[in-house]
Amino acid sequence: MTLWSYRRGRPIAQLCFTLLLWLLLVEVLRAQDSDDGAVGSVDLPAANIEQRIDQLELRQSELVEQNRLLSRLLQDLSAKNPPRSISEFDPNGALIPPVPSTDNSAIGNGDGATFKNTLRSPTEIFPSPAFDTALEFPLERKSSTLNSGSGPPKYYVGYDRGFVFRPIDPEESPFELKINGQDQIRYTGFEREHAIWTDSAGIPTIISNQSNFQIPRGRLILSGFTFRRELKYNLNIDYNTVGASQINFRAYWLAWRFSRAMTVFAGQSKVPGSREWLESFVNTLGADRSMATTFFRPSLSQGIWATGEPADGLFYHVMMSNGFNTVGSTPQTLSSVMAFSGSVWWEPLGDFGNGYSDFEWHAEPSIRLGTSLTYSPEQGPQGSTTAPENSSIRLSNGTLITETGALAPGVTLNAFKIGLETVDLSYKHRGFSASTELFSQQLFGLKGSGPLPMTSISQYGGFVQGGYFVIPQKAEPYLRASYVTGPSGSGSEYAGGFNWFFLPGKQNLRFTFDAAWLDNNPATQNRTNLQSGQTGILVRSQIQIFF
Repeated sequence: MTLWSYRRGRPIAQLCFTLLLWLLLVEVLRAQDSDDGAVGSVDLPAANIEQRIDQLELRQSELVEQNRLLSRLLQDLSAKNPPRSISEFDPNGALIPPVPSTDNSAIGNGDGATFKNTLRSPTEIFPSPAFDTALEFPLERKSSTLNSGSGPPKYYVGYDRGFVFRPIDPEESPFELKINGQDQIRYTGFEREHAIWTDSAGIPTIISNQSNFQIPRGRLILSGFTFRRELKYNLNIDYNTVGASQINFRAYWLAWRFSRAMTVFAGQSKVPGSREWLESFVNTLGADRSMATTFFRPSLSQGIWATGEPADGLFYHVMMSNGFNTVGSTPQTLSSVMAFSGSVWWEPLGDFGNGYSDFEWHAEPSIRLGTSLTYSPEQGPQGSTTAPENSSIRLSNGTLITETGALAPGVTLNAFKIGLETVDLSYKHRGFSASTELFSQQLFGLKGSGPLPMTSISQYGGFVQGGYFVIPQKAEPYLRASYVTGPSGSGSEYAGGFNWFFLPGKQNLRFTFDAAWLDNNPATQNRTNLQSGQTGILVRSQIQIFF
């Protein structure tokens, strides 16, 4: 009976019931021994009978108390050992004993005796196979470990200039994801002075009045690192209502950060040919970049580039790319010679901050001095004419240089080289800001489908702008003027407006109102609402938000 009671695999309830039977059996045997000792004594004194009755009642009370203690113990054990799931049975249907509790290695009974837990864990009874499933399914095992609630958290999830999924220990979990968003919602109104504009090729273009709401820029940006903290990635998804392709991949790259002095990138991004172009659109002083920048700047291209700060306050951005503007280009239309572009700038008086506004309210004067150089051989079409970032090369009167008849009657420019040089200077102090950039563009090596009357073309331009926070970090009126000139003519822009920042101490939510007088505007760019040949009043008001 003892062996049956302690056989491995019996439930704890059966053990307790067996214990109760043993106690009852002991009492019966003890009672029989007492009766045997009294054989032959038929006439017992009344006092002895009463004493025996009292002893039996006392023993019965003890048994009742022991039964109550055992019942309570059984309830506690049932609470700590919930009903077993189907996974706790082996294929033959036998119940696998539970794993011993680490905080309850011994169970006490009613009279102070101790039952040692001799049950074995499932791994002792059913050893693991010879192979490790982590070798066959490493991702599943890793995911299970990361999501387990038994240990400390592996990732931090929150906001840090974007929504982030960041590892607590980058060495153990080398992956980070940051999600950012940028949106521009704009109303545009334009009142024209002339209904028709005719370019140098003799092609007439209708200049339309405008009154509409648009989303010139919307961005969803995924960035972070993977495998190593030095290996960065970025995916910039663009959505808009101003281009033929309203959802596209604007920029994407992989990068390796060697140090503060150098990070190397590969992918698609801006060709760094102008300071205002390099600045993010969320940091422009007005509703958008100036007319001069729109006319001269490069666009996007694929290639490799590097950025860094080799010395305090000295920065650079250099790139080797497929061309000046290759968004939407096919390999068959690309030149076999690479384009080279670079920008260097210096902040000698300390951190200049982002953008052109003195939102930071510099207590001491801060300046930024820079220059940018670009060389690019071009042939055939200048990227996709419907691409949202496209800013094709034009003559100073707005004529597209690759248009048949732009440089000579019936002649199409097939190949040329472009050199762009810029110098920029910006100043900030106590809410006041002023900035300028000068452009010098050389078009040379001109080759057409027929004779051309010139071998090179020089065009120049620039802008100057300034603003002041009449209410610090809240209200900022500004003024801007830009100019483009060359052999084909000249164009100008005179603008003013104000910025209103809604969030205290933050630039993430801004309203901008902008009004400009355009005179023979030579630039075309769908994000800026500029169209070559415009003369008239351009009004833009927009809400801009980024996180």
